[in-house]
Amino acid sequence: MRKLFVMLLVLNSSIWAQSVIPKAPQETLNLAPRCQRGEAQTYRMQVEVLFLNDDGKPIAVKNNHISYKQLCVANTPDSGLIYEIAIDSFVIGIIKSINQSDLESFSLIDSLSGLHFRSQYRSKIPVKGNCYDFGIPLTTGWPYMEAWEFIDDFLPAKILEQLHNTAGKRLRKVGDTATIAWPKPICYGVQKIVETSRVDQKPFKLTLTGLTSYRDMPCATISIASAISPYFVDMYSPDTTSFKALGTSQITGEFQVSLKNGNIVYAKMSERLETSITQTNLPVRKNTVIKNTELIPRI
Repeated sequence: MRKLFVMLLVLNSSIWAQSVIPKAPQETLNLAPRCQRGEAQTYRMQVEVLFLNDDGKPIAVKNNHISYKQLCVANTPDSGLIYEIAIDSFVIGIIKSINQSDLESFSLIDSLSGLHFRSQYRSKIPVKGNCYDFGIPLTTGWPYMEAWEFIDDFLPAKILEQLHNTAGKRLRKVGDTATIAWPKPICYGVQKIVETSRVDQKPFKLTLTGLTSYRDMPCATISIASAISPYFVDMYSPDTTSFKALGTSQITGEFQVSLKNGNIVYAKMSERLETSITQTNLPVRKNTVIKNTELIPRI
């Protein structure tokens, strides 16, 4: 428990230790993304999954990492915001006892290094059929666990950018709030791995909580909160045994937006999943995990 407490302190302090929050001005702010064609950003996404016991204490941990670039291809009223995403590296860790969390053991997924795809954002959240159109091209032709892990890890970045794009022009002064309803469930499947993964996402509430700076860059901080959302996944284990998880998902977090150019310069998101897992010839078991995602600019 002491290790978890120290870890949380580090995560919480990383965003605020950069500077003291200045007095919030009363003038109107522009937090919409204002990137121009050809501008690039580089990020490192750190994904930590904590597995909890029945008492809510962490007993195991898993860490993945994604390093990627995003190039601004277009940003106009007609096109919306379009990024070209290029994956530099994707690293998958192994599940370790919380007492072994300092040990490094991971696999570099060469098949996804160099992957590139386009991400488009408009104020109106895109849908495809009966699902949110998250636009990650790994649902067909990639019958691998690595494809599922990548989709699951990269989704927070897509959600963050969409929330930013939808609410950027609505949050103008410190204290402003915006409620964003997700029009369709966040759902997908991966050939031979995931039959269905689905979150009936409840509305997000975004609040412009204050001003600060990150690496000497003036920023605004926006908090994220959502109600508990129904969650379901039906997938195959490596030996093709099917199992189902039914439960709930709840997302909280915050991100910082540059006052200069409207880019996200730092973000952290936490998702708590509480499920009951049904597997062939085994008793139903409870499972609780906390997925912490941190988005950090690479220099």
